[in-house]
Amino acid sequence: MRFLLLGLCLLLSHLLAAQNNGEIKGVVVDVNRQPLEKATIAVVEVKDSSVVTYSLSDSDGRFKLIKILTLRQLIVHITHVSSSPYSHEFTLNPKEILSLDTVMMGEVSLDEVIVTHIAPIRLNGDTLEYRADYFKTRPNANVEELLQLLPGLQVNVDGTIYYQGRQVSGIRVNNKDFFAQDLTMATRNLDASLIDAVQVIKDKGESKREILDDSELPIVINLKTKKDFVKADFGKFYGSGGTHDRYETGALVNTFRDTLQISFIGYGNNISRQGFDYSELGQYGGMNRAENNSYSYMSYGGLQNKVSLGINANYDIDKKLKTNLMYTFEQQNDYVDNKGTNSNIYETITEIANSQDNSTYKNYTHRFRAFARYAPDTTSTVSLDANIAFERSANEHYGNSSRFQDGGISVQEGESNSNNTANNRSYRHNLYAEKKLATSKILFSISQNAYIRQTENNSIRNTFNRFYLFNDSTVNQGIMQLTNGNNLTIGNMLNVQVPIRKHVNWDTYARYNWELNRNVEEIDNKINSEEFTNRSDVANNKQGQFGFAFLGTRANASLFKEKLKISVGIEWLNLGRNYHYYGKSADLNDRSRYWLPTASFTLNGLTLSYSKQVRLPSFYQIVAVNSDLYPTSLTIASPYFTNQLEETIRFRYFRWFANSKINFNASIGYTSYERSIGSSTTYDVSSSETTRRYYQAPGTDRLYVNAYVMKRFAQNATWNISWNLSGYGSTSKSYATVNDEENAAQTLYGNLDNSLNVTYKNKITLIPTYGFNMNKVRNEQQTVNFRDISNINHSVGAMLRLDDIRKFRLETSYTVRNQPRSLGNDRTNLHLVNAALYYPIMQRKGELKFTAFDMLNQNQNIWIGSSGNTNYYQEQLTLRQYFLLGLVYKFLATPK
Repeated sequence: MRFLLLGLCLLLSHLLAAQNNGEIKGVVVDVNRQPLEKATIAVVEVKDSSVVTYSLSDSDGRFKLIKILTLRQLIVHITHVSSSPYSHEFTLNPKEILSLDTVMMGEVSLDEVIVTHIAPIRLNGDTLEYRADYFKTRPNANVEELLQLLPGLQVNVDGTIYYQGRQVSGIRVNNKDFFAQDLTMATRNLDASLIDAVQVIKDKGESKREILDDSELPIVINLKTKKDFVKADFGKFYGSGGTHDRYETGALVNTFRDTLQISFIGYGNNISRQGFDYSELGQYGGMNRAENNSYSYMSYGGLQNKVSLGINANYDIDKKLKTNLMYTFEQQNDYVDNKGTNSNIYETITEIANSQDNSTYKNYTHRFRAFARYAPDTTSTVSLDANIAFERSANEHYGNSSRFQDGGISVQEGESNSNNTANNRSYRHNLYAEKKLATSKILFSISQNAYIRQTENNSIRNTFNRFYLFNDSTVNQGIMQLTNGNNLTIGNMLNVQVPIRKHVNWDTYARYNWELNRNVEEIDNKINSEEFTNRSDVANNKQGQFGFAFLGTRANASLFKEKLKISVGIEWLNLGRNYHYYGKSADLNDRSRYWLPTASFTLNGLTLSYSKQVRLPSFYQIVAVNSDLYPTSLTIASPYFTNQLEETIRFRYFRWFANSKINFNASIGYTSYERSIGSSTTYDVSSSETTRRYYQAPGTDRLYVNAYVMKRFAQNATWNISWNLSGYGSTSKSYATVNDEENAAQTLYGNLDNSLNVTYKNKITLIPTYGFNMNKVRNEQQTVNFRDISNINHSVGAMLRLDDIRKFRLETSYTVRNQPRSLGNDRTNLHLVNAALYYPIMQRKGELKFTAFDMLNQNQNIWIGSSGNTNYYQEQLTLRQYFLLGLVYKFLATPK
């Protein structure tokens, strides 16, 4: 709380000082005195060229900038893509309002080559460009730190980037892909000193397709390097070692030669880090790893050791042909140790299950990507994006468990071990071609995509159980199971876009998708015997073939000076299903037809949309045969489910308030499902025998809300103060039946993250934080078989960073996390303390780092949840206290 109070005091002092700020306003017109919309107005300090503020003119050419610094020499730069730039130097007195009246922009001279002033921020079409030299960073700063200074951009601690409330989907370097699968490869490993300009692009690719509503286009950042670095070799090497055999090491080497870019990356660590970086304590490397329960992408949890190598090459053969080749190898080993408690309620009794298990997961993956785009002229383009992956895994598991009822009545005790090997092969491609007719401007486009995946899973399981209520029997069971799976998806689409008039067009399309899902099992089983018996009678063999034929049309319009954007369409779907069960159940063949309307309306940042679609039942929930493979458990076949019809309505409000420097992005969506699939369990409390099945359940619904707010109070050479609030909430319904009693459970999930970022002269940074996380399960009917459960976590803390203090840089954080520690109401406070100290060496080409993670050794990862009549609590092994000492070295070589 003291950190929060300190942050509030700093904020109040800034607000009091802001009362003496001034304003500037005016109107921008062209040489014909017509208003210029989206002209960029940027105010810059003369002494250090730092950006004070910026804004865009409205449809009437008007602009107004508030809270301008007073008693300082400033320059206002006004630029527009169709006009020559305008600059004006001025100084404001406290509370003064400077009116520039009407600013007439000059014509663009085609032979003009001398540029005396380059605007710090300018808008060119849909591309917003920031000149990097106007935004001062510390020595050795990476691109991520540069992006944090740019107005309208927000960089989160996990490396995700938001532009005016929308997430950035990719990073390019000189308009070329740079390890496209992870944008932090560029932001955290390229030096800010290399960058000449940062471009924010609403990306529609090379397509000539007319997009009237660009609010849903992906946002891409392009990093333009300085001319000296268009031909350069640069990169870095790092390595660290420490207590508990913790280590990290890596290298990044780049070679840029005009139209050729080659990058090599390699890293390894056993500190549960998924990406490549050395100086990322405030992200994955330390401070945030504890607070997010050691979560990492594609991880089983626990402790992780990862080694990865990759090469990325971009080559523009000429202006018409662009290519990209990428290869990556990953080896990931996870060690997981869990212990937990389940509480199962059955009418008159409560059954408690305790378990403890440990597992080792070893995964090896090779990925290849080839991309080419050819544009023979300005009216046509062809592109192919192909990906191949080979995956292999080898997993081992050991666990023991026990169950007992009220009064200490034993139900079961046992132990198990298993070995599993899997091989997966996949191929995916996307082929796209388009042609725009020069005379009519009609655009024809064709796309063809395919996805093929083959899986082979071989498992051996051994269990030894004593069932006290099942005739007090002892069962020693072994199972060998081989599962082969195939997934194939092929999609084809033809689209014709016809321009009706300016800002109005019409799309007509036809597409056909074909899907195949196949799962075939071979099972051998033994019980209290040395001999295996083939159990093909209980193999869940199934296959589904599906054909989706669509015919659709959509009208799009942008009205009232492009303020109102409308899109209305409808499509007809002919869906054929063919389920084959290899003689285990009767096959199913049917065909259904649907009309699926869609519509969206956007006005002044508010979007209302509606859509209707059809989904197939989940393939994994289809069971073709009754199975009594396990002695006390019977699974009932459930091969027949209907398609799921969904209707979704969504409101979204997105707005960037330039004058008040507020990003606001919020949405609320509601989806109703005509039908659902529920789970049914029948349990005999006297014999511990269980019967399970899936069944066709009534319709359900889902409501979700998310919001993001960023307010920037100051951004200048002295202060950089901003406040960030993000939150998400959802509620969804699911059906479950226990001992013939059906109930609907409402699952509620929500999180809230709140932080105040205060930076003084790029030397001192303080970030007080508050986080809230909640998941609850509420049952529609309060009965003896179902119990509600809730899991609420709070975290309060702060991060402090001191830069260039006698060459040292210090990062430290302290967080108190309050969380449950059992299925009861008892709770605990975890005190998480982390720090890192950096010192530059070798004329700042190198850096020493000392890291201390979880100094008090209190980090703990738990999970509480509910499913049907089962409430569960789990503790998982997670990364705890360690110390690391390491070195990083950067190099840069240019022709000069």
